[in-house]
Amino acid sequence: MQSQPSRRFRPLTAQEEGFSLLELLVSVAIITVLMAIVFQFMNVNQQRYRSQQLMGEVTQGGRSAFEVMTQELNQAGYNPPFRANRAVGGSGTVSPGAPLVNLTISDPAGGSPATKGIFYGSRLVIGNNCSGTPTVCNQEEVIVNADTTYGTAAMTATTVPVVITNIHAAAEPVFTRNYPYPSGILYDHRTAVTGGAVADNKLRFFGDIMDTGDLYYGEYRLQCSDPLSATGYTDACTGTCTAGPFVLTRFLTKLADATNGFFRIPASKSAAYDGATVSPLVANIQGTCAALPGTAAPADWTVFNAPDETSPAGTTAVNAAINYAATTTYVQPVLNPDGTPAIWFKMNTYGAMDTTTTPPTPYFQSFVLDVRVILTVQQSQRDPETGTFRIQRLQTHIVPKNINNALAVAQNGGSLYLPPVPLDPSTGNRLPLP
Repeated sequence: MQSQPSRRFRPLTAQEEGFSLLELLVSVAIITVLMAIVFQFMNVNQQRYRSQQLMGEVTQGGRSAFEVMTQELNQAGYNPPFRANRAVGGSGTVSPGAPLVNLTISDPAGGSPATKGIFYGSRLVIGNNCSGTPTVCNQEEVIVNADTTYGTAAMTATTVPVVITNIHAAAEPVFTRNYPYPSGILYDHRTAVTGGAVADNKLRFFGDIMDTGDLYYGEYRLQCSDPLSATGYTDACTGTCTAGPFVLTRFLTKLADATNGFFRIPASKSAAYDGATVSPLVANIQGTCAALPGTAAPADWTVFNAPDETSPAGTTAVNAAINYAATTTYVQPVLNPDGTPAIWFKMNTYGAMDTTTTPPTPYFQSFVLDVRVILTVQQSQRDPETGTFRIQRLQTHIVPKNINNALAVAQNGGSLYLPPVPLDPSTGNRLPLP
């Protein structure tokens, strides 16, 4: 009988080997742990990126706002010279009137309006004709309707109101001798202050901001969103706007009345000359309104002592601004969590003559030399890492160049040549300070 071969199992080859169930389970567990670590790492990085992105948005928004403020406040007080020479217009001679004369101006280059670049308070040099024996020259310097004692008249596209003492023929040259407005940043302080510092919730300024030969008026204000108000905002520390978050808003419009041809701050922003509107720059600003000291604030109400290396004591006492429409009302400035005013500035004063009174009376006119804006801004969303609303401190320091140039003129005996705040000839008063 033939023997049967043994039925032993043959050993598996390398291609036929596999993983046991236990090995598969261990492998899956290891991969799961590794993937969990990877995803956790990615999640942490994603949260960190989003956190940095939120802080970057705050920083970028503040930087953009400060760049606009720096540019416009550096232009504050800019009083532009003529782009081209002007001449006495008309075909005949111009003689002294009674005594205000509406002098016709022509632009030989054909520009229109011919009076572009002339504002109330501009100094004009008229004429250069010399004749007779001995030789007499009729050149004279006049100020465009700066003294309302002589009456008021509106500028037009071709005429300016001036008081002349000489006879001038048509085509005689007219030049400007423009100096910067020392009050390019408006703060009406009628007492002598040297190196004073003032905390306020707004910055108001004017000048040829756009460098176009036109005067513009602008504002930066700390406000609360208020859909019921005409502009959509309410000033900080007034009415129901007594706590943050505040909004830094901007407003800019031509300083002009198109109908009457004279310069004035618009009484209503909604009816501004060029239809300008109030726009937000920085939102979610944290802060509180400074509490009044007692029942009434003293004249020297100090809200903060700011470090300042330029003062002998190493600090500058920052006083609350006064509302000069009602001199017993003091501005309650917005303070940062550390007590620093959100907006404050240093100023100096020089003597000037108020030509809105008869006779003109001397007073001290302020010009702002140093603007500091310090904002504590909160993120718009909760921080992914901490689950809280993080805050960031933003600050800028602006030294308005035109106003500081005006100070240099005043300190060298030239305050007489500095132009006053433009007049509103409809009332004979200086521009209102809203």
